[in-house]
Amino acid sequence: MNPASYVPLTPINRGDYRYGLYFHKQTALDGSIYTKPLIVLRNGYGDIVRFTRLHKFANASANKSFVTITSTGKERLYHVCSMLNYIIIEQYEQFKIDSIFEIDKNALNTFFQSYATEPDADGGFRAKITVEKCIGNIVEFFRKLKRHYGSKLQLDPNDLYSEQISLGKGRRKIVKRVPKFQVRGVAKTSDTFRELPTKAFKILLPLAFRYTPDIAFALCLQAFAGLRAGEVLNVRQESSPLGTGIVFTRLGSFVSKIEIDLTRKLNLRKDGVIVGGIKKFRTQCVYPPFIQAFYAAYEQHKTQIRAREFELDYSPMFVNSKGRAMTYKDYTYRFKHLVERHFRPALLESDDEEMQIYGQLLYENNLSLHSLRHWFSVQLVLHGEDIAQVQFWRGDKSPESAFAYLQNKGDLVRELETSSEFLTEILMNEGARLLE
Repeated sequence: MNPASYVPLTPINRGDYRYGLYFHKQTALDGSIYTKPLIVLRNGYGDIVRFTRLHKFANASANKSFVTITSTGKERLYHVCSMLNYIIIEQYEQFKIDSIFEIDKNALNTFFQSYATEPDADGGFRAKITVEKCIGNIVEFFRKLKRHYGSKLQLDPNDLYSEQISLGKGRRKIVKRVPKFQVRGVAKTSDTFRELPTKAFKILLPLAFRYTPDIAFALCLQAFAGLRAGEVLNVRQESSPLGTGIVFTRLGSFVSKIEIDLTRKLNLRKDGVIVGGIKKFRTQCVYPPFIQAFYAAYEQHKTQIRAREFELDYSPMFVNSKGRAMTYKDYTYRFKHLVERHFRPALLESDDEEMQIYGQLLYENNLSLHSLRHWFSVQLVLHGEDIAQVQFWRGDKSPESAFAYLQNKGDLVRELETSSEFLTEILMNEGARLLE
């Protein structure tokens, strides 16, 4: 199928169509699930009216001999869809472009400028690195399209990028493609409220075990092991037929190491619904100073999960009210309930003026689940970890995020209380209360 052979879009009905992604889900022989995103054209009812082959040109690994089945390039595909929707559909009256073959440098430059200056879905502006990624992904997409279709494309490589040659290790030549586009954007202001003072965390944790025990241990996986919210939901019970999801190393009665299996993405529900993503496949260890607090939380969670019904063939660590593996949507809903119904009122009723002010801030800002991972990252810095160790314990692919935390270390000194002893004490006391 020619990628330019779209359903005819007349100026009258053009606005009823949108380019988007269709995720074709597949299951490997070992039970791992993965999705392959495809670029499709949908009508106003959301029905697919045409599949395209454009995903082949948006894959950064297209020229490699071996590509993992979990490599999707979803971000690149989203950028391509945004560009197609803007140029071919939304701004048709301006460009009069009907096919991807007709797109020129002027149309791309206008799209990039709009992408950098128009508010996103949340009302904020995109960060510099996000805009740069979009430009780089689109330029690479057209470079590959040009290699395949040649003169059929309006764009020429000289319109897209210039090549810079540098010497790497062993004086090996490295060719870097620099996009020939420059846009002016709006400085992004952080609209995600992730600050979680340790004093507030002390209040949040027991409230979670008391009022939302189904997600309390999930919060601990984020705060004590640095897991992302989606990764938490991929954790399995020790007894899962799909393989133990968490391993404890014991020296006598003392737990010395805890490992969480995030090495592959598995189907955890009979209905096949995806529960959450894993950004970096790995075995994640609980940060040593938090092992005892984590174990105390786990023991309480085991008591809670034994009283619940769940799908035994999968044995997920977290289940919803229907006994199926909890999804990201379930998790965020339960966390929002915890914050609004219990955490915020407790802060406002606190004798600590600082906590009262923090409670008031939660009326103006939505506390995100990322706040737990942020708290964990702050603790790593305050424990004296260097950039490599912060990256390791956070499970990051690159050191950029770790570097940002280390740059702000001076601002984190106010959170100097790093010992996990108070956390263990809180959890043990809460466990004793449940047994009364």
